[in-house]
Formats: sequence, structure tokens, C-alpha cells
Amino acid sequence: MFKDMELSKDFMQSFKQYMQTVQAPGSIDLTVNILTMGYWPTYTPMEVHLPEQMAQFQEIFKKYYLGKHSGRKLQWQPTLGHCVLKADFPTGRKELQVSLFQTLCLLMFNDIDEFVFEDIKNATQIEYGELNCVVRMES
Repeated sequence: MFKDMELSKDFMQSFKQYMQTVQAPGSIDLTVNILTMGYWPTYTPMEVHLPEQMAQFQEIFKKYYLGKHSGRKLQWQPTLGHCVLKADFPTGRKELQVSLFQTLCLLMFNDIDEFVFEDIKNATQIEYGELNCVVRMES
């Protein structure tokens, strides 16, 4: 497990150097932990809909990783993802440390001020149970 963490750190340094040579899609700073399946707890794979810039960044990373390690497989675990969002409020700029699921929901409010639960579910493709925890729906 500790070896995975050290290898991830080294790989991310290499990836960040590579990103200086390509056109990055937006102002995202991506960090990925690459973990060996079998050494870590298993998680049910889940597909979510990422915003275009995040999906582009994920694809750039995937191509870079598979280019370095042919024959390997990447399985993204969005339930483990987290983000730091920089948000402007009337009282000033704040940094929010949130889960990836919370990020996907909050980013929707950059364009529109109000959504119903189904709108968020359809736009993000987050499973009902997970999304219900994120938005804390009241019955």
C-alpha cells in the first residue's frame, strides 16, 4: 500500500511535467492516486457525468498513463474523488473542500440558480442513494 502511494506521487510529478508541454483544458489541477487492485478495499464501479473540462483532463491522464504502462487498466473511482473549489461570495473568495459528487452538483449552479433533484440526478448521473446523501433531501 505504501509503495502504491509513493509510486503515485512519482507518477504525478512526471504527469505534471508532461502537462506543461500540452494545452491544458481550463484551470484544473488534477492529482490522481493510482492504487493496485487487490491491495485496497474494493468499491462498486460507478459512472458519473463529468463536466467537459474534467472529462478532457481525465482522458489526457488516461492516454498518458496507458502510454507509460501498456496492458494495464484504469478504473476510476468517483466515490473517492475530492476537489477544492474556489468560489466567489458577496463576503469574499472562499476555498471549499468537497467530494467529487458535491463538486458536480455545485458546478451546476454556475449557470442556473435553482434545480430540482431530478435535474441534478439527470445531469450528473450520480446514483439516487449517493445523490440523496449529497443534497440532503428533506421529505
